[in-house]
Amino acid sequence: MEKVKVVITGAGGGGANNIISTIKERENYHLIGFDISPYKVARANVDSRFVVPPASSPDYEQKICEIIRKEKPKLIIPTNDPEVEKLSEIRDNLGTELFFPAHESVALCLDKWQFHNFAIENDIRVAETYHVESLDDIESIFAKFDSELLWCRAIKGAGSKGATKVKDPEQAKWWIKYWNEMRGMKISDFTISEFLPGKDFACQSTWKNGNLVLMKAAERLSYIEAASRPSNMSSSPELAKTVYDEKLFDFCIDIITKLSGGQAHGNYDIDIKMNSKNEFCVTEINIGRFFMITNLFNLSGKYSMIDTYLQLALDKDPNIKDKFDYSEKYLIRSLDTLPTILSPEEIEERLDS
Repeated sequence: MEKVKVVITGAGGGGANNIISTIKERENYHLIGFDISPYKVARANVDSRFVVPPASSPDYEQKICEIIRKEKPKLIIPTNDPEVEKLSEIRDNLGTELFFPAHESVALCLDKWQFHNFAIENDIRVAETYHVESLDDIESIFAKFDSELLWCRAIKGAGSKGATKVKDPEQAKWWIKYWNEMRGMKISDFTISEFLPGKDFACQSTWKNGNLVLMKAAERLSYIEAASRPSNMSSSPELAKTVYDEKLFDFCIDIITKLSGGQAHGNYDIDIKMNSKNEFCVTEINIGRFFMITNLFNLSGKYSMIDTYLQLALDKDPNIKDKFDYSEKYLIRSLDTLPTILSPEEIEERLDS
């Protein structure tokens, strides 16, 4: 049987490798890796490898379309926000399937400030947030809160880019000035919001033509290299566990339905934190791609998220009987180690009494 060709972008990086590791266990796929680095793509466990320009490059579209015409893949799966944005823009020119939400939804979710405003307009609970237009705004923004801690973060970017806790206007000014002067970001690239002190969740779901097919969630319990980060937090967990919470699922379904106008299609990864009132608040949507920890959702329950996604993208019936498929699993990971996924029973069996 001829193998189905699938392109994975960012091949060699952590997020792509977690997708690749699951797909490679199947024998019916030929994986094509794209990355901007010859070193990263060389280490990717794929069947063929190509170096491509960054998504921001004017040559990006021409280069990847040339490869797609030659290799004839059935599907392309992006693994980072810049490529999600660019591929969404050029979807009609790709010559292969891009199993994606509508471009309007993609563009909205990739701008956290625009999404915040959308959420407010559509009665979706979010942290109280204000846009920093200039450093002179910061004093008045702090005056709106009665809190010892606020959260300062960049409007765009993944992995908690430009995000940290701040306790006074001077700290916020220093933080934004640092990113402005040392990292080339604009002052207006930042927001300041209430700090959400509660539990931290990741909810991943796959939809087709407005219908939810599979949704899974996990709670982040601790973070990779947290001690070395100014915020002591990250979106990348060191320890996470699967959760089954109908209220959490309903909250996410409501968000996605409003965002898509009832036409959800493709992947929606939602970050949620609980506020001081123990209420769910959406913090961002990583649209059109998979979470870095997607292997937790691939290896828990009866149904794999990546298998479901592939079957839907290729117009096959994944035959999902339970759209909230769940089994209790823990993800344990750290730098330079392969992620480990174990049930509570497996953890207990490995411990010496």
